[in-house]
Amino acid sequence: MQLGILPCQGACNVGVMTGKVALKFVDNERVNMVCALGLPLGLENVLKMAKTNNSFIALNGCPLKCSSKTLDKIGLTDYEELVLTSDFEIVKNKNYADETKIELVENKVNNIIDNYFINSKE
Repeated sequence: MQLGILPCQGACNVGVMTGKVALKFVDNERVNMVCALGLPLGLENVLKMAKTNNSFIALNGCPLKCSSKTLDKIGLTDYEELVLTSDFEIVKNKNYADETKIELVENKVNNIIDNYFINSKE
């Protein structure tokens, strides 16, 4: 069983935070990074790699939900969705170094990953 993480990596603090959080958990065995730009472009190798995952975490920075929309667009609908601005009440800004509440996001992602692999054994 493999779980893909698709961070939006948008041009704001919460977008940058999604990338940092995702990288903390990616091990390329159980948890894989999914290329946010390659999927909507239809790049064959990126799509092929994404489809090796059984489920996904759509890690969105803001209400635009670019990660979720990208997965939906290519028909990968088995995902858990997080939105940093609403789920954690993080204010979106242009201070790319702002990591306010990043620990809360990391804890939630860790819980999602743990629950996924616990439930996949049942």
